[in-house]
Amino acid sequence: MDHHIVFLDDEGIGPTVTLPQLPFSHQWTSYRYTQPEQVIERLQNATVALTCSVPLRKEHLMQLPKLKMISLALTGTDIVDLDYCHEHGIMVTNVPAYAQNTVAEHVIGMIFSLMRQHDNYRNLLKKVTRGEAEPQNIYFDYRIRDVRGQKLGIIGHGAIAKRLAELARAVGMQPRFFDRHGKYKGEEFASFQQILAESDVISLCCPLTPETLNLIDDAELSQMKSDAILINTARGGIVNEQALIKALQTGQIGGAGLDVVVNEPIHPDDPLFQLIDYPNFILNPHVAWSSEDAMQGLINRSIDNIIDFVRGEIPLSAIQKEITCQA
Repeated sequence: MDHHIVFLDDEGIGPTVTLPQLPFSHQWTSYRYTQPEQVIERLQNATVALTCSVPLRKEHLMQLPKLKMISLALTGTDIVDLDYCHEHGIMVTNVPAYAQNTVAEHVIGMIFSLMRQHDNYRNLLKKVTRGEAEPQNIYFDYRIRDVRGQKLGIIGHGAIAKRLAELARAVGMQPRFFDRHGKYKGEEFASFQQILAESDVISLCCPLTPETLNLIDDAELSQMKSDAILINTARGGIVNEQALIKALQTGQIGGAGLDVVVNEPIHPDDPLFQLIDYPNFILNPHVAWSSEDAMQGLINRSIDNIIDFVRGEIPLSAIQKEITCQA
Protein backbone atom coordinates (compact mmCIF):
# COMPACT_ATOMS: atom_id res chain seq x y z
CA MET A 1 0.00 0.00 0.00
CA ASP A 2 1.06 3.60 -0.56
CA HIS A 3 1.37 5.42 2.71
CA HIS A 4 0.14 8.95 3.19
CA ILE A 5 2.51 10.70 5.60
CA VAL A 6 1.51 14.03 7.11
CA PHE A 7 4.03 16.25 8.86
CA LEU A 8 1.84 18.39 11.11
CA ASP A 9 4.38 21.06 12.08
CA ASP A 10 7.54 21.30 10.01
CA GLU A 11 8.22 24.67 11.65
CA GLY A 12 9.57 22.49 14.46
CA ILE A 13 12.81 21.88 12.58
CA GLY A 14 15.18 24.64 11.58
CA PRO A 15 15.86 25.87 8.03
CA THR A 16 19.26 24.14 7.88
CA VAL A 17 17.81 20.69 8.54
CA THR A 18 17.53 18.33 5.55
CA LEU A 19 14.66 15.85 5.34
CA PRO A 20 15.90 12.34 4.46
CA GLN A 21 14.36 10.62 1.45
CA LEU A 22 11.88 7.81 2.03
CA PRO A 23 12.76 4.62 0.09
CA PHE A 24 9.18 3.60 -0.67
CA SER A 25 6.18 4.86 -2.61
CA HIS A 26 4.25 7.39 -0.57
CA GLN A 27 2.32 10.64 -0.49
CA TRP A 28 3.87 13.39 1.63
CA THR A 29 2.04 16.44 2.99
CA SER A 30 3.66 19.08 5.19
CA TYR A 31 2.19 21.96 7.19
CA ARG A 32 4.01 24.74 8.99
CA TYR A 33 1.82 24.27 12.06
CA THR A 34 -1.49 22.59 12.81
CA GLN A 35 -3.98 24.00 15.28
CA PRO A 36 -6.03 21.54 17.39
CA GLU A 37 -9.16 22.19 15.36
CA GLN A 38 -7.27 21.35 12.12
CA VAL A 39 -5.88 17.96 13.22
CA ILE A 40 -8.80 15.77 12.11
CA GLU A 41 -9.13 17.37 8.69
CA ARG A 42 -5.40 17.20 7.95
CA LEU A 43 -4.99 13.61 9.12
CA GLN A 44 -8.24 12.28 7.66
CA ASN A 45 -6.46 10.20 5.01
CA ALA A 46 -3.11 9.83 6.73
CA THR A 47 -1.61 6.47 7.65
CA VAL A 48 1.39 8.06 9.36
CA ALA A 49 1.55 11.30 11.35
CA LEU A 50 4.84 13.06 12.05
CA THR A 51 4.73 15.72 14.75
CA CYS A 52 7.18 17.85 16.69
CA SER A 53 4.70 19.41 19.09
CA VAL A 54 1.10 19.08 17.87
CA PRO A 55 -0.93 17.11 20.46
CA LEU A 56 -2.90 14.07 19.32
CA ARG A 57 -5.64 13.35 21.85
CA LYS A 58 -8.30 10.67 22.02
CA GLU A 59 -10.92 13.01 20.57
CA HIS A 60 -8.73 13.34 17.47
CA LEU A 61 -7.57 9.74 17.20
CA MET A 62 -11.03 8.19 17.43
CA GLN A 63 -11.96 10.05 14.23
CA LEU A 64 -8.89 8.89 12.28
CA PRO A 65 -9.49 5.23 11.37
CA LYS A 66 -6.74 5.17 8.70
CA LEU A 67 -4.00 6.29 11.07
CA LYS A 68 -1.58 3.44 11.84
CA MET A 69 1.52 5.18 13.18
CA ILE A 70 2.58 8.36 14.98
CA SER A 71 6.24 9.31 14.73
CA LEU A 72 7.11 11.82 17.45
CA ALA A 73 10.01 14.08 16.56
CA LEU A 74 10.77 14.59 20.23
CA THR A 75 11.56 12.56 23.34
CA GLY A 76 8.52 13.21 25.55
CA THR A 77 5.30 11.31 24.87
CA ASP A 78 2.86 13.44 26.86
CA ILE A 79 1.35 15.04 23.72
CA VAL A 80 -0.18 11.72 22.60
CA ASP A 81 -2.95 9.65 24.18
CA LEU A 82 -0.85 6.50 24.50
CA ASP A 83 -3.61 4.42 26.09
CA TYR A 84 -5.88 4.96 23.10
CA CYS A 85 -3.06 4.17 20.66
CA HIS A 86 -2.17 0.92 22.45
CA GLU A 87 -5.80 -0.16 22.59
CA HIS A 88 -6.39 0.53 18.88
CA GLY A 89 -3.13 -0.68 17.36
CA ILE A 90 -1.58 2.68 16.52
CA MET A 91 2.19 2.47 16.81
CA VAL A 92 3.87 5.40 18.53
CA THR A 93 7.60 6.07 18.33
CA ASN A 94 9.78 8.79 19.79
CA VAL A 95 13.44 9.78 19.66
CA PRO A 96 14.98 9.22 23.07
CA ALA A 97 18.23 10.90 24.06
CA TYR A 98 18.68 12.88 20.83
CA ALA A 99 19.27 16.11 22.76
CA GLN A 100 21.27 14.89 25.72
CA ASN A 101 24.27 17.06 24.88
CA THR A 102 22.50 20.18 23.66
CA VAL A 103 20.08 20.34 26.61
CA ALA A 104 22.88 19.64 29.09
CA GLU A 105 24.96 22.44 27.55
CA HIS A 106 21.97 24.77 27.81
CA VAL A 107 21.64 24.01 31.51
CA ILE A 108 25.32 24.74 32.05
CA GLY A 109 24.93 27.98 30.09
CA MET A 110 22.02 29.07 32.30
CA ILE A 111 24.01 28.26 35.42
CA PHE A 112 26.93 30.41 34.24
CA SER A 113 24.59 33.25 33.24
CA LEU A 114 22.86 33.30 36.62
CA MET A 115 26.04 32.98 38.66
CA ARG A 116 28.40 35.13 36.60
CA GLN A 117 25.75 37.75 35.60
CA HIS A 118 27.14 38.35 32.09
CA ASP A 119 23.92 39.69 30.61
CA ASN A 120 23.17 42.00 33.51
CA TYR A 121 26.61 43.62 33.41
CA ARG A 122 26.35 43.89 29.62
CA ASN A 123 23.03 45.69 29.99
CA LEU A 124 24.53 47.90 32.69
CA LEU A 125 27.22 49.08 30.30
CA LYS A 126 24.57 49.72 27.67
CA LYS A 127 23.00 52.12 30.17
CA VAL A 128 26.40 53.77 30.67
CA THR A 129 26.74 54.36 26.92
CA ARG A 130 23.26 55.94 26.87
CA GLY A 131 24.04 58.16 29.82
CA GLU A 132 21.53 56.36 32.02
CA ALA A 133 24.19 55.18 34.51
CA GLU A 134 27.43 56.70 35.76
CA PRO A 135 30.73 55.06 34.74
CA GLN A 136 32.56 53.58 37.72
CA ASN A 137 35.94 52.05 38.40
CA ILE A 138 34.42 48.97 40.09
CA TYR A 139 30.89 47.61 39.85
CA PHE A 140 29.12 45.54 42.49
CA ASP A 141 25.61 45.90 41.14
CA TYR A 142 25.10 42.17 40.72
CA ARG A 143 26.46 39.36 42.82
CA ILE A 144 29.01 37.14 41.03
CA ARG A 145 29.69 33.61 42.19
CA ASP A 146 32.11 30.91 41.04
CA VAL A 147 30.54 27.85 39.47
CA ARG A 148 33.38 25.65 40.62
CA GLY A 149 32.61 23.93 43.92
CA GLN A 150 28.83 24.40 43.70
CA LYS A 151 26.61 21.44 44.51
CA LEU A 152 24.36 20.46 41.61
CA GLY A 153 21.24 18.44 42.39
CA ILE A 154 19.88 16.63 39.32
CA ILE A 155 16.35 15.27 39.48
CA GLY A 156 16.38 12.39 37.02
CA HIS A 157 18.88 9.84 35.79
CA GLY A 158 18.30 9.63 32.03
CA ALA A 159 20.66 10.49 29.19
CA ILE A 160 20.38 14.27 29.65
CA ALA A 161 20.93 14.01 33.41
CA LYS A 162 24.03 11.87 32.95
CA ARG A 163 25.51 14.18 30.32
CA LEU A 164 24.79 17.19 32.52
CA ALA A 165 26.68 15.53 35.37
CA GLU A 166 29.69 14.98 33.08
CA LEU A 167 29.77 18.63 32.03
CA ALA A 168 29.24 19.79 35.62
CA ARG A 169 32.19 17.74 36.86
CA ALA A 170 34.32 19.21 34.08
CA VAL A 171 33.77 22.74 35.43
CA GLY A 172 34.30 21.68 39.05
CA MET A 173 30.72 21.28 40.23
CA GLN A 174 29.64 18.45 42.53
CA PRO A 175 26.64 16.69 40.95
CA ARG A 176 24.27 14.30 42.70
CA PHE A 177 21.17 12.60 41.37
CA PHE A 178 17.74 11.95 42.77
CA ASP A 179 16.28 8.85 41.16
CA ARG A 180 12.52 8.95 41.59
CA HIS A 181 12.17 5.21 41.03
CA GLY A 182 14.79 4.24 43.58
CA LYS A 183 16.57 1.91 41.17
CA TYR A 184 20.04 3.31 41.77
CA LYS A 185 21.99 3.67 44.97
CA GLY A 186 25.42 4.95 45.92
CA GLU A 187 27.25 8.08 46.96
CA GLU A 188 26.26 9.99 43.80
CA PHE A 189 22.57 9.59 44.70
CA ALA A 190 20.67 11.49 47.37
CA SER A 191 17.14 11.69 48.70
CA PHE A 192 14.74 14.30 47.36
CA GLN A 193 14.94 16.17 50.66
CA GLN A 194 18.75 16.21 50.52
CA ILE A 195 18.72 17.53 46.97
CA LEU A 196 16.35 20.33 47.96
CA ALA A 197 18.14 21.32 51.16
CA GLU A 198 21.79 20.94 50.15
CA SER A 199 22.01 21.90 46.45
CA ASP A 200 23.28 25.25 45.21
CA VAL A 201 21.67 24.50 41.86
CA ILE A 202 18.80 22.12 41.10
CA SER A 203 18.20 20.98 37.54
CA LEU A 204 15.04 19.15 36.50
CA CYS A 205 15.77 16.33 34.04
CA CYS A 206 12.66 14.19 34.39
CA PRO A 207 9.51 13.67 32.28
CA LEU A 208 6.15 15.25 33.03
CA THR A 209 3.90 12.56 34.47
CA PRO A 210 1.04 12.59 36.98
CA GLU A 211 3.70 11.90 39.64
CA THR A 212 5.94 14.82 38.64
CA LEU A 213 3.19 17.39 38.08
CA ASN A 214 3.99 20.28 40.47
CA LEU A 215 6.95 18.30 41.81
CA ILE A 216 8.45 21.67 42.77
CA ASP A 217 5.78 23.58 44.68
CA ASP A 218 5.62 25.94 47.66
CA ALA A 219 6.79 23.29 50.13
CA GLU A 220 9.77 22.25 48.00
CA LEU A 221 10.85 25.82 47.27
CA SER A 222 10.76 26.58 50.98
CA GLN A 223 13.28 23.79 51.60
CA MET A 224 15.84 25.20 49.15
CA LYS A 225 18.75 27.42 50.11
CA SER A 226 18.00 31.13 49.99
CA ASP A 227 20.59 31.61 47.23
CA ALA A 228 19.90 28.36 45.36
CA ILE A 229 19.09 28.37 41.63
CA LEU A 230 16.38 26.27 39.99
CA ILE A 231 16.73 25.25 36.33
CA ASN A 232 13.92 23.65 34.32
CA THR A 233 14.66 22.47 30.76
CA ALA A 234 12.41 19.40 31.08
CA ARG A 235 8.69 20.20 30.90
CA GLY A 236 6.44 22.98 32.09
CA GLY A 237 4.19 21.73 34.86
CA ILE A 238 6.95 20.06 36.84
CA VAL A 239 7.30 23.44 38.54
CA ASN A 240 4.27 25.19 39.97
CA GLU A 241 4.76 28.52 38.23
CA GLN A 242 2.72 30.60 40.69
CA ALA A 243 4.81 29.20 43.54
CA LEU A 244 8.01 30.04 41.67
CA ILE A 245 6.84 33.59 40.94
CA LYS A 246 6.17 34.11 44.64
CA ALA A 247 9.51 32.58 45.63
CA LEU A 248 11.45 34.93 43.37
CA GLN A 249 9.41 37.99 44.26
CA THR A 250 10.01 37.40 47.98
CA GLY A 251 13.67 36.39 47.63
CA GLN A 252 12.96 32.90 48.91
CA ILE A 253 15.43 31.39 46.40
CA GLY A 254 18.37 32.88 44.56
CA GLY A 255 17.23 32.57 40.96
CA ALA A 256 15.65 30.46 38.25
CA GLY A 257 16.15 29.59 34.61
CA LEU A 258 13.21 28.26 32.59
CA ASP A 259 13.33 26.93 29.06
CA VAL A 260 9.86 25.37 29.35
CA VAL A 261 6.54 26.64 30.67
CA VAL A 262 3.06 25.25 31.20
CA ASN A 263 1.42 27.18 28.36
CA GLU A 264 3.46 26.96 25.17
CA PRO A 265 3.89 28.94 23.07
CA ILE A 266 4.08 31.52 25.80
CA HIS A 267 1.94 34.65 25.36
CA PRO A 268 2.60 38.21 26.56
CA ASP A 269 -0.05 37.95 29.29
CA ASP A 270 1.59 34.92 30.89
CA PRO A 271 2.14 35.56 34.65
CA LEU A 272 5.81 34.58 34.29
CA PHE A 273 6.44 37.86 32.50
CA GLN A 274 6.11 39.52 35.91
CA LEU A 275 9.69 38.29 36.41
CA ILE A 276 11.14 39.15 33.01
CA ASP A 277 13.21 42.09 34.28
CA TYR A 278 14.46 40.31 37.38
CA PRO A 279 18.26 39.98 37.19
CA ASN A 280 18.07 36.49 38.70
CA PHE A 281 15.56 35.09 36.20
CA ILE A 282 16.02 33.67 32.69
CA LEU A 283 13.09 32.76 30.45
CA ASN A 284 13.75 31.02 27.13
CA PRO A 285 11.16 29.89 24.55
CA HIS A 286 11.84 26.12 24.70
CA VAL A 287 15.06 26.21 22.66
CA ALA A 288 17.43 24.07 24.75
CA TRP A 289 16.91 21.09 22.43
CA SER A 290 17.28 22.95 19.14
CA SER A 291 20.93 23.02 18.15
CA GLU A 292 21.34 22.36 14.42
CA ASP A 293 23.19 19.12 15.12
CA ALA A 294 20.50 17.85 17.47
CA MET A 295 17.68 18.76 15.09
CA GLN A 296 19.25 16.92 12.17
CA GLY A 297 19.72 13.83 14.31
CA LEU A 298 16.15 14.17 15.54
CA ILE A 299 14.55 14.24 12.10
CA ASN A 300 16.83 11.48 10.80
CA ARG A 301 15.73 9.15 13.58
CA SER A 302 12.07 10.15 13.25
CA ILE A 303 12.16 9.23 9.56
CA ASP A 304 14.06 6.01 10.33
CA ASN A 305 11.21 5.04 12.66
CA ILE A 306 8.73 5.52 9.83
CA ILE A 307 10.89 3.46 7.46
CA ASP A 308 11.11 0.61 9.97
CA PHE A 309 7.34 0.68 10.47
CA VAL A 310 6.58 0.60 6.74
CA ARG A 311 8.98 -2.34 6.32
CA GLY A 312 7.00 -4.25 8.92
CA GLU A 313 9.68 -3.96 11.59
CA ILE A 314 9.21 -2.75 15.15
CA PRO A 315 11.30 0.42 15.59
CA LEU A 316 13.74 0.33 18.49
CA SER A 317 12.04 3.37 20.00
CA ALA A 318 8.47 2.08 19.73
CA ILE A 319 6.64 3.07 22.92
CA GLN A 320 5.47 0.02 24.81
CA LYS A 321 2.40 0.22 27.04
CA GLU A 322 4.25 -0.19 30.30
CA ILE A 323 7.14 2.12 29.44
CA THR A 324 7.32 5.85 30.05
CA CYS A 325 9.99 8.03 28.55
CA GLN A 326 13.00 9.21 30.58
CA ALA A 327 14.09 12.75 29.85
